[in-house]
Amino acid sequence: TVKMPILRIARRRLSLDHWRAIHDYADDRSPPWVVRMVILALVTGQRRGDLLKMRFSDVWHEEGVGDCLHIVQEKTGTMVAIPLDLRLDAIDWSVREAIDHCRRYAPMDGEGDGWMLRKTTSGQLEKASLSMRFAEARTNALPPHSGTGDPASLHECRSLAERLYREQGVPTKWLLGHANQIM
Repeated sequence: TVKMPILRIARRRLSLDHWRAIHDYADDRSPPWVVRMVILALVTGQRRGDLLKMRFSDVWHEEGVGDCLHIVQEKTGTMVAIPLDLRLDAIDWSVREAIDHCRRYAPMDGEGDGWMLRKTTSGQLEKASLSMRFAEARTNALPPHSGTGDPASLHECRSLAERLYREQGVPTKWLLGHANQIM
């Protein structure tokens, strides 16, 4: 006989309504990079470490595709090129608009480059800061967590992005850097 494995829910899924509440809280009450992180995480579908290392110089023209955000994913080493014109209809933001929003809140270096998510002094953030600020916004924006599993983390923006883009008909395999669609 075949036994079915016991599935333990480790983390709650993030809903679009909850994402919006977190976004609104971050926009009103968090440092300026937090709301930009929440938007960038959702429109790109990238992991925390990849969000942290995104620079404006990672944007360049891809022949046959147009302007793209180029990412070498930290976890897998996979190269992903996300078209700047990719728009997530559910929140009405494009990758280009999210990057432009990042450009406007803190100084960059002398060549006009810098971290997309950065301190107001233009310095690089720490991974733990991204997680902590997301958790703070989630805790303050949403009702107290109850039930099974941990509350949704920043990583759940990746899952939400996949679900929303898939509903839109976007092939999410290439966006997330997965070897196959099932992942």
